[in-house]
Amino acid sequence: MEKSGFFNSTSGDRMYDAADFAGYFAKLVSNGIFYTNADNLRVTPGDGLSVNVLAGSAWINGYAYENTGELNLTLAAADGVNPRVDRIVVRWDAVERKISAAVLTGTAVASPTAPDITRSDNIYELVLADIAVAAGAVSLADGDITDRRLDTSLCGTVNSLITAVYE
Repeated sequence: MEKSGFFNSTSGDRMYDAADFAGYFAKLVSNGIFYTNADNLRVTPGDGLSVNVLAGSAWINGYAYENTGELNLTLAAADGVNPRVDRIVVRWDAVERKISAAVLTGTAVASPTAPDITRSDNIYELVLADIAVAAGAVSLADGDITDRRLDTSLCGTVNSLITAVYE
């Protein structure tokens, strides 16, 4: 089947939906954050066991995401015995029809690792940061946050038309 677009409709003969536009734009713009400045979607410590995602924007599978202000996300309570690593992600969810920031809570064990991200037909996650949650922690510091925005395997920056190849 051939498809082309996008043309003005005459008497309802052209019907396009969001997936048509997203498919088009996904061929021109790669997934990632728009690195317009160093604070774009940067994760910082919040009050107690929370983090702030600073204003910024991202692009996932042809869909736009924009956070227009400081967004606060609360982490689960720390384990009393073992540390864990949580992840802050921007999640594209085709079923829910939205993109939003979220916390992936890790598992508390003696030597924790960050939880796996999901990249499927319905869910696609970009990692903004890993958060080291110490055993018994009641607050977070800058040193507990590892920025993952520039890691091309986890997030990376938006490239247009031609995706850069990194070795």
